[in-house]
Amino acid sequence: MKKLFWPSVAMVLLLSACGEETSGEADEIEETSSEETGGEAEVSLTFSHFFPSNHIKETDVVDYFITELQDRTDGQVEFESYPGGQLAEPDGQYEAAATNVADAGFSVHSYTPSQFPLTSVMELPFVGTSGEEASQTLWDLYDEFPEIQEEYEDTYPLWLSTSEPGQIFTVDQPVESPEDLEGLQIRSPSPEVNAWLEEMGATPVSMSMDETYEALERGVVDGTVGPPHTLLDYSLQEVIDYVTVGDFYMTTFFAVMNQGSYEMLDEEAQQALDELAGAEMSQHSGQIIDEREQEAMEAVEEAGAEVHEVSDDEAGDWEEGLQPVIDDWIERMEEDGLPGQEVYDRAVELGAD
Repeated sequence: MKKLFWPSVAMVLLLSACGEETSGEADEIEETSSEETGGEAEVSLTFSHFFPSNHIKETDVVDYFITELQDRTDGQVEFESYPGGQLAEPDGQYEAAATNVADAGFSVHSYTPSQFPLTSVMELPFVGTSGEEASQTLWDLYDEFPEIQEEYEDTYPLWLSTSEPGQIFTVDQPVESPEDLEGLQIRSPSPEVNAWLEEMGATPVSMSMDETYEALERGVVDGTVGPPHTLLDYSLQEVIDYVTVGDFYMTTFFAVMNQGSYEMLDEEAQQALDELAGAEMSQHSGQIIDEREQEAMEAVEEAGAEVHEVSDDEAGDWEEGLQPVIDDWIERMEEDGLPGQEVYDRAVELGAD
């Protein structure tokens, strides 16, 4: 046994010396890497949403956010976008961000309406007249009302925004008054729109935008309600005959970040993100959608559709007909202990400024 002891000790000492030398080299490499990147190593994050890769929400909103954040953090924070529902379904984007399936998620509130009751105020009739203005209103409401903040309490909101005002698009039959909707089958995007279509005597039909072109073409539905930009996104200008412009509602969008992912950023990166997120991104998203609306309405007119703009005289009939929907929304919020009247009044006030 004694003959084996000293060779073993010698081997241990040799391995120990090699380990110290290797460790020193690794420390030197790590320091060099840190110096070359100008600080902490780059943070790579995932951004999930359901819009197609060629959709304006990807090319002009998500890409803009990713590029701006990368520039403002000197390349230290970088999101990679996963469009087309690669990481989560449309109605699972919020949960994906909250549970860290993705570092951020982007979708439409009405896919999970019960989760955002007060946010749905922006889906009520006649609350906004443009995407940029209404997006700013929505973010201001979030800033002012703790009850709205609670709807996003397990995430870090990146932006809240709206579409341009939603209009009525029909095949064969024009809609110029509330009575013209009676008996029509109309594709509807949300429970709030369902309510006022039913109030007007129409039958709301729930279906995805992907199904709407064929449904219009085959006469399964007589029309659809939606923001004009969706006409271009889904080529609906090819199959509709009439457009009724009355600013009937807004589609609303959220982009949220996992709270833990936000907290792992260093102080400088958080500050850069804080400055970009919120009001700035909300307004940018609204502005982009307004520009798309102009393109869509030009495409509609070129395709030969007839456009009817609700006049001031006609607006009174629409407002009177849809007021019960607003009253019902306020009543439901108040019954649930939420400040429905206050939120609605403030939304209208902000929109009028």
